[in-house]
Amino acid sequence: MTSARDVLNQTHAALAEAETQIRQHEYLKAVRAGQVSREALRSFPGHQYHLWKSDVRAAAMFVSRFGDRRDAAFFADDLKAEFEARKTILVLAAKMGMTKEDLEAFEPTEQGFAYAAYFAWLASFGSAAEIACGLAVNLSAWGYNCGQVSRGLREHYGFTAEDTAFLDGFAGIPSLDDKAAEIIQDDLDRGVEPREIIRAARLIQGYERMFWDAMAAAAI
Repeated sequence: MTSARDVLNQTHAALAEAETQIRQHEYLKAVRAGQVSREALRSFPGHQYHLWKSDVRAAAMFVSRFGDRRDAAFFADDLKAEFEARKTILVLAAKMGMTKEDLEAFEPTEQGFAYAAYFAWLASFGSAAEIACGLAVNLSAWGYNCGQVSRGLREHYGFTAEDTAFLDGFAGIPSLDDKAAEIIQDDLDRGVEPREIIRAARLIQGYERMFWDAMAAAAI
């Protein structure tokens, strides 16, 4: 019988190449080298603001659907993190000369918003295991990339630690594998198929890569 650890190990193995592509993305290299114009940098908070507006609703849906499970704290923590992110997104945007009104008026691209669209789909239709595995895999790569962007902004664009708090908050997230394993095991015992869990993580990482492609496209 497949265990949660088996599923996580298979997921990490299957997505190793995608993980490398995300962590070595050309956009990160450009920011770390100070090669992205200040105008192009605005695409990041512009997209993230709209992603946040969707993701916080998705996280609330997780709590609504899975709040009576013994592992409900996993989803409650995700919702709490989303609420905390709002203020720091506004700070990051303000450093780039964007007001809240500018963020509202910003038009995200299809590539840049695809992750949030799938995340919202998972909130409505995905199992707890699909969501937990996807978050565990994705936040590792996302956190690493946030750390790289933060370093680039501080080294080349005059940002302070206060300015990059949004990025640094994600960069410091510890591995979620242990917490996700409990949720995955519960759902495996309920009959959720391992392939469905791995598929969700694969799609999430694919959309994550698309987000960074969108950032690169804006920077060219």
